[in-house]
Amino acid sequence: MVEEDASQLVKPLAKGQITIPARFRRALGIDADTYLRITLEGRRLILTPVRVVDADETPGRDYTRSELEAFFAEDKLDAETVAKVQRFLGDNGGETADELK
Repeated sequence: MVEEDASQLVKPLAKGQITIPARFRRALGIDADTYLRITLEGRRLILTPVRVVDADETPGRDYTRSELEAFFAEDKLDAETVAKVQRFLGDNGGETADELK
């Protein structure tokens, strides 16, 4: 197990590549198939393992008209927004989500 505040000195190669220490990779489950998000925060680089999901794999479900009506009522959406969503989810005449804005 790696300590929460663990750190190790590494040196970038000529083209900026670095090696993530094996103990860090093991602790975070990083392998050759892992994507990492790199974030510049002030003078720090933050690497975060992420899971890339294919759009076809995105979990979701279909909602019934009555469930949608309940969501609209619960969210207290204004009538214009409700109409846009209903048009998009129903017979939207070929409009895309961006066109409904």
